[in-house]
Amino acid sequence: MAENHSVVVGIDGSPNSERAFEVALSVAENRQWALRLVGAYVYPFVPEDQFVRIADSYRREAAQRVEEVLERFSARARDAGVEVSTRTAEGDAGGLLVEESRSAELAVVGKRGRNRFAGRFLGSVSGKLAAHAHCPTLVVPEKWEVEESGALFAPQQERPEGPQSEHEPSTLMAESERSQPQRRRFENVKEEHNFDSQVVAGVDVGQTSTEIVLRAAEAAQMTRLPLTLVSAAPLNTDVYWYPNPVQHNLEIPKIRGKYTDHLKELSEQVSAEHPQLQVHWQFFDSTPAGVLSEASRTAALVVIGTRGHGGFAGLLLGSVSQTVLNRAVAPVLVVPTKKHRR
Repeated sequence: MAENHSVVVGIDGSPNSERAFEVALSVAENRQWALRLVGAYVYPFVPEDQFVRIADSYRREAAQRVEEVLERFSARARDAGVEVSTRTAEGDAGGLLVEESRSAELAVVGKRGRNRFAGRFLGSVSGKLAAHAHCPTLVVPEKWEVEESGALFAPQQERPEGPQSEHEPSTLMAESERSQPQRRRFENVKEEHNFDSQVVAGVDVGQTSTEIVLRAAEAAQMTRLPLTLVSAAPLNTDVYWYPNPVQHNLEIPKIRGKYTDHLKELSEQVSAEHPQLQVHWQFFDSTPAGVLSEASRTAALVVIGTRGHGGFAGLLLGSVSQTVLNRAVAPVLVVPTKKHRR
């Protein structure tokens, strides 16, 4: 057992937490880490004249129900040979998981199930944990069930506008050479957006990209999957405006070069540290959130940071991270940057 290393996972007995547990257990087995199961209950509003009579009995019953759920999952972990502990507490589940993340290597939580408003609401627990965790957070979405068909169709992103919303334009501008891995083809996915069975890392030109990419490389190494580093910037006059078209045409290649040079440098660093890992990079003319959300339709895992610079700027999670988490249909690993950590 790796000393003091553990995975913490939020458990409430729902199908979402069931999937989160399965992923957390798999990581714990693979890395030989301990597993910590966390369950919480909230004390409801009770009229003052009934408070004394109800308070104690409610707390006992609520705690017992949570403990029973945790024990069921604990038994499965013990059967798998994983060291496991539990914590039951009254209060906000998101806050409790953030607290537990201080001493964990990874926190895992399920994402609220898909519905027409799913793009608007990540979920209070998963959203709070991803924004404030002191360790990387893996957000596991609802499992997709597809009808049997002769053709493969990737699931659509979870958009607040609905499934018929306008598709965001995205053009592949540059990429590294690579040997083409064996990939499935999807009828509803363009080839340049097909990241089937790959780990995809969102890369910005900020210094924090290195930490994000190295975490993504570890995940790819553990799962024996190829790693693709992805950057995007909207190279149009609405974003990068210059007084005349000539200046615009001269400056755009410089902007693109900043991204591609950074991608090349990070790819070389990953290859040096993980020589057996297949590493590829791509640069898109598009929004970072749009490209990474689209990648989640086929990727095995998408890795993002809590905040960055330029295309990845924002508060708390950052505008890109928040959008990707809301819309993603693949697991998303959120890596807190050094600037964000407390």
